[in-house]
Amino acid sequence: MAEDWYNCIASELQDVDKVMETITDRAENPLLKEMCQYVLSNHGKRVRPALCLLAFHALGGENVSKAVDIGAAIEIIHNATLIHDDINDAGEIRRGAKALYKEYSLGRSIVAGDFMFALGFQLMGATSQEVVNFVIDAAAAMGSGEFDQKKMEHNVRVDEAEYLKIISGKTARLLECAAKCGAYLAAPEDFDRIHALGNFAYNIGMSFQIIDDLLDVIGDQSNTGKMVGNDLVEGKPTLPIIYGMRDPKVGIRIMDIFEDDRSDYNMAGEAITLIKRTDAVERCYTLANYYADKAIAELDAIPDSEYKQALVDFAKFIVSRDR
Repeated sequence: MAEDWYNCIASELQDVDKVMETITDRAENPLLKEMCQYVLSNHGKRVRPALCLLAFHALGGENVSKAVDIGAAIEIIHNATLIHDDINDAGEIRRGAKALYKEYSLGRSIVAGDFMFALGFQLMGATSQEVVNFVIDAAAAMGSGEFDQKKMEHNVRVDEAEYLKIISGKTARLLECAAKCGAYLAAPEDFDRIHALGNFAYNIGMSFQIIDDLLDVIGDQSNTGKMVGNDLVEGKPTLPIIYGMRDPKVGIRIMDIFEDDRSDYNMAGEAITLIKRTDAVERCYTLANYYADKAIAELDAIPDSEYKQALVDFAKFIVSRDR
């Protein structure tokens, strides 16, 4: 990662990785340790610990080690949810590698996910109850969001409002939590700015997920780490699919493919070609930029600093990324 927003916290994100490596070493079973490290070494974007650290510094935090630990805890919990999501969705690839349950086994992967949840909360054990509550609330929202998405699979009647509710729970709330945790650690009495940074991250989460879903239509597998059309095959009602299904010319055919639970990647490829003929891609970018702009507006309450500028750059990065 060479983005400008990353540079001011690069060494601290390396510390996050060290904390995660150290705590997974506590697994007494060698295979369990190997599975945890398999998941965590397959790097994601580290968006959540980055938001925790940037929010911490934006409010003048001093003891960064606490923010590093909480950022690591949130990232571990996030990865635990991904293990279970892949099992639930029968997903085979995660970040360009086999999903954990495909590389090892279903039963062991469920246990590994549970173990990583425990590790995440163990890391938070020495912090305040307020921070723990932030994470518990976000985890509950994630579970609800995943259930909502599962209920809507292959449903051609899902609309934009229902989609936004799904991604609010499954993505935005944990990003909001990460920023609020970092802000709280820095300035526990500064409720207005904690709230502003939480709102910033929530809106970033909405933008992030819209772009993530859009990349399933227009992305390059070598960048995204997963096959294009995966959401169509799995029947996940993402925004570009929803917009495409409403098109008066090609929407019916996209609906047919999306509704069919036997659709394969060839059929998904046909649907993607049709989606690209509609205004779906442009509309997704418009809405993602709307949420990014809304996020940046929340920073008016935050004092000027290199970290505030990094948050602005982060918001811009989210909507321009290709992976």
